[in-house]
Amino acid sequence: MTISFIIECVDCSENYRIRYGMGNNFPQSASFQCTECSKKIKIGFKSKGEDRIIEGCRFIENGGFEKDVKVVNLHPEIPTDKDRLNDPSLFQTMGLFQQLNNSNADIFKFKELQYIWSQFYSEWIKIEPLLRIVAKKNKDELKRLKNIDFDVFSDEFHQWLGIFIRGKKDNIFEKINTEFLSIDSSEIKNYLNNEDKLIKQIYALCNVYMRHSENFQSTIFHQKYGWELTSDMTANVHWEDIESVYGDLYEIVGDLLTIPTMINNIKQGRDFDQFNTPGFTLDKFLKTDKAGRGTNFQSNPNLKQLTEFYFPWLRNGTHHKNSTFNSDTHEIILGVGKGGGTEKKINLIEYVRACNELFEVGIILSSLILHLKK
Repeated sequence: MTISFIIECVDCSENYRIRYGMGNNFPQSASFQCTECSKKIKIGFKSKGEDRIIEGCRFIENGGFEKDVKVVNLHPEIPTDKDRLNDPSLFQTMGLFQQLNNSNADIFKFKELQYIWSQFYSEWIKIEPLLRIVAKKNKDELKRLKNIDFDVFSDEFHQWLGIFIRGKKDNIFEKINTEFLSIDSSEIKNYLNNEDKLIKQIYALCNVYMRHSENFQSTIFHQKYGWELTSDMTANVHWEDIESVYGDLYEIVGDLLTIPTMINNIKQGRDFDQFNTPGFTLDKFLKTDKAGRGTNFQSNPNLKQLTEFYFPWLRNGTHHKNSTFNSDTHEIILGVGKGGGTEKKINLIEYVRACNELFEVGIILSSLILHLKK
């Protein structure tokens, strides 16, 4: 469903006719910059049918639809073609159904997938306090305060993960899960049961993503179905709201990659904390630059997938505040390399996808770590 209304920028009084494609998840929002003064304007809904979100603008009651008012198409869950952002005849859902038709997808299974995905945020609201107690307190406090065993909580977290990876990503999880379960290492389990940092990192990972989750909806179904995301597409989000997310996820995932490294050590016939290089210990590994955290298991085809979207250049270019956003081309210009002296461009839609992919790696590892701590 597309709803249409007139808004006015609070800073320069420029009027826009918003054509907002309603998504399935709540809360939901979409953003754009005022073309006159660059003010961030955000439109959305906190819940179905009510609690409209309006930031940076005023809603014009009974606003007319004069031809000279600029149209802005917004959708929180579907990419928008860059050249049709202001097209008054655009209906983004038509493009989505064309994708389904081209891939011979079952429309009823798609509707089921939509419904399941719509529960991701609400299930997080249930899981968050349990994970917080485990991360900031311990398993015993979870039992005392919530009367929930850690094993039950771990299973609930895994079910939440299942919502995110359902679709094409199921197969990737199964391959990685096979590697984890094949070694059944008591040494790794003992290590995890005496190491609280990774649980804290799991909580941090989920918080980083879920605080901004409404900004990452637009590529979800393309990723679930394996559809191509092209440079002609963009996401209706505000760059400054999500600029630091990838770097934050990168830092945390870098710590979680310690576990597949241990597993690969065992798979190659060594102790979990022993490496190929003589004298190179786990303590030394944990002090290395995170850019190389996946080097150990690159020869393992199942584990190698974990680093497909683990980009040091993207982390450095965004985390060092060495990036700018071109609102005309919807490109992020990064300063990368030594001293940030080399310019590299990435489309906004690619950045959104990279954040989703890295979070996926993070919660896959998180679920497996929680399973090993049972």
